[in-house]
Amino acid sequence: RLENPQKSHRKLQVDPDVFIELINKIIHHPIFYNNSNNPQLPVPIQLAIFLNATGHYGNAATVEDMGEWARVSVRTVYNCYRHVMVAILQHHDDTI
Repeated sequence: RLENPQKSHRKLQVDPDVFIELINKIIHHPIFYNNSNNPQLPVPIQLAIFLNATGHYGNAATVEDMGEWARVSVRTVYNCYRHVMVAILQHHDDTI
């Protein structure tokens, strides 16, 4: 949730403006769209799960903890990691 910028920053390790910019950069990547009867989580939620995980380490960063925090399955956490990483890596040469 971006209503509380300090809390969002603490969990996601980025300012809300950066979070929005990241969403704008990756939201149209085809990895986030499929023809399945089981729709994916919205891109902002997938990005939040990814950023929360990458911003923590040790016991606070297990996939089980990320799933519990986001109220999703461990498999969904893994899928979010993969989707966001693929989408971000597409911009590697433009930003690094």
